[in-house]
This record gives sequence, structure tokens and C-alpha cells, in this order.
Amino acid sequence: MAQTVKLPDWLKEANLAPCKTGGRTRNTGFIDKNLESVASFMKGMLESEAYASRRGIFQRIETRARIAGILILIAACAMSGSFWFLFVMLLLVSVLSVLSKVGLRALAKRVVPSLAFTFVLVIPVFFRFMSPGSSIIGTDGGFAVTVTGVSSASLLLLRVSVMVALASLLFLTTRQSDFFKGLQRMPVPAFFVTALFMTFRYILILVKLVEDSALAMKSRMVSGAGLKQSQMLAASRITLIIGKSLSMADEVNMAMASRGFAGTVRTFGSGALTAGDYLWIGASVFIFLLGAGI
Repeated sequence: MAQTVKLPDWLKEANLAPCKTGGRTRNTGFIDKNLESVASFMKGMLESEAYASRRGIFQRIETRARIAGILILIAACAMSGSFWFLFVMLLLVSVLSVLSKVGLRALAKRVVPSLAFTFVLVIPVFFRFMSPGSSIIGTDGGFAVTVTGVSSASLLLLRVSVMVALASLLFLTTRQSDFFKGLQRMPVPAFFVTALFMTFRYILILVKLVEDSALAMKSRMVSGAGLKQSQMLAASRITLIIGKSLSMADEVNMAMASRGFAGTVRTFGSGALTAGDYLWIGASVFIFLLGAGI
């Protein structure tokens, strides 16, 4: 007669507490940080696509006209030395962001990091040893903050803010496929467009490779990794990604050559420019002439 096997009492109990792996859960480890970075990157890509799909005023402009107008405005900001012109341009970008249903918050998330980095670089400009002039703060020594330094640094920070805001507005309101299609329809070398397109695709593939690698390591680790082990994991992942990227480049190159690739990515043609597109380009040229004369 077969013996009946009974389940132990502890297996019958419903315990909803999280499973204890024995690792430290207070600090985020190397693998979790990689996964968070990948998730943040992919989230930003999806947000950009979502903004580009909205029916705002800037999304209605044809891609070629949109890119040309933004480039003209960026050139105007680079040439202008007027604080008030740049300030009005920043207000114009803010209004366009709101009318394009992007919002100021999404625009500020992309402008603030560049502004903070530029501020660190221009800190020496505030002081007398870089910008001679009358002092505002401090003594008459070399580390006194001068009026000339504050004026020059403020103008540079404002110029960077406007130019980054213009570029961010372009990428937030333009789909990736439309952006490369617009570049291809413009007087831009085909090699440059193809190289930029392939680079962007490679980045997405390598990011997916990093995510798969981090998930594979996380699924096989019970306890948290120490500092030395994390450094070894980081070095091995870097080596893996470099090797994968080189081998992938060779394989893709041979595959494209075997299929008769001539160096140009072919896309469907876009429609003709409308009156609104010409109006946007004309307004951009007028602002450029105005900024160049100020």
C-alpha cells in the first residue's frame, strides 16, 4: 500500500511578506543602477515620440521647414550679442513649447542639465583675473566678482539656454523617422545622414544589450555584489559591449554590401511645402537678420 505524503504545515501558511535574499536592500547596486539608467533612457525616447504625435502648432510644420527654421534661429542666437534679444527668443521658445503641447516642464528637463554644466565651466569668468572691471562682491584682488564678468557669464548662459531649448523643441516635436527623412530631403550629404541614422540604430541595439546583460546577472545573483565584484562586472560589461559593437558593425556592413547597398537610405518622399511652412521659414530668416544686426 502506497504511503500518503502530507504537506508540511509551513507550506500551507500564506505569508505575503517579501522574500528575503540575504542581500542589502538599502543601497542601489551596480546592476540596479544600470537597469534604472536603461529604463530612464527608454522612457525619454518614448516621451519624445508621444510629444511628436500630438497635434500642436509646431508638429503641423513640415519636417524640412521645421529643421531649417530651427537651424536659422540657432545661428541667430549664436551671432547675437544682445541680452534682450536672447531673452525675447527664450520667451518665444516657451510660447512655442506651450502651443506645441510639449509644456515648459519637459523643455526645462532638457535645458537645466546643459545650463548647470555650462555654469560650472564659466565660473572663472565671474572673477577679476578673467574679466577685469569694477568689483561687485569682494575686495580688489583677483577673486573679486566684477560687473564685466557677471555680464559676460549671464549672456553666455542665456545663449546656451536658448540654443538648447530650440534644439530640444525640435527633437520633442519630430519623430525619429521624420527627422532623418527631413535631413535626406535637405541639401545634406547622404553619407552624413546614413552615418547618423546607423549610429542612432546602433545605440538602441546596444542599450537593449546592456539591459539583457544586467537582467541576466540580476537573475543569477542572490546577495548583493561588493565593490570589487561590481568593478569586475562593469569591466566585463564594457568589454562585452565593445566586442559586440565591433562584430555587429562588420556583420551589418557585409549584409548591406551583399544586398547592394549604395550608401543612401531610401525613404518615402514627403509632401510639398505649404504656405505655413514658408511663413515659418520667412519668420526665422527675419529673426536671423534682426539678431545679426543687434
